[in-house]
Amino acid sequence: MNNVKSVIGFILLMGVCVTSLWAEYYLAMRFAIIFSLASASGLLTLLGALLRAPEGYENRSGFHIRARRKQAHRHRHVLAMAGFRS
Repeated sequence: MNNVKSVIGFILLMGVCVTSLWAEYYLAMRFAIIFSLASASGLLTLLGALLRAPEGYENRSGFHIRARRKQAHRHRHVLAMAGFRS
């Protein structure tokens, strides 16, 4: 069963890759400058997502995501407007 899932996943991945390559080739032939801007912004978006992704590790029991450290609670200060009347 695990082998079948791997084959189906591989076929789906190849389909997505071929489709995206075809679309990029089509855009590159039609709109050269827009294609380069779209590719650069897409790569920056992926980089941002990878940098924000949580860290994890994999062992025999599966993939585990480490718990994030709790951040110190910051108090928000609001300016009092005691003398202000409308």
